[in-house]
Amino acid sequence: MKNSDKVIVVTSVAAVFALVLDAIMFLQHGQSLADPEVWGRLLVFIILAVIVNGLALLKMRFCGYTTILVNLYFAIASLATFQTIDSRMTVTGVLVQGLSIIGILLGCAGIYYGIKQRAEYTQARIKKMEEQAKK
Repeated sequence: MKNSDKVIVVTSVAAVFALVLDAIMFLQHGQSLADPEVWGRLLVFIILAVIVNGLALLKMRFCGYTTILVNLYFAIASLATFQTIDSRMTVTGVLVQGLSIIGILLGCAGIYYGIKQRAEYTQARIKKMEEQAKK
């Protein structure tokens, strides 16, 4: 599996985890999921995942940086849920904490693949410049 495929898979799953965890936090704080403000925030997760996945497919210059920053955002969103869950000792609280830990780990994996993505781009760029220098 190529690194760009790994980036797409990890980022998509991390986005889903962040989306679900954020929706749980809205419910915990008494906000309805039907509110436009809630959907606006949840839509941000989807848009960021689409941007990273598109850049990973196109292998553009800043795709590694974008992957790192967006997955860092997803990891921080999961960490925020882990820290602010109210009912920690209930079955639901433990489940949400477990999902948060998985979301944090997925965000960290996305950061790792973003670093690899950036390194691959740099190596390809160096190789291209070496070929141009030989001509």
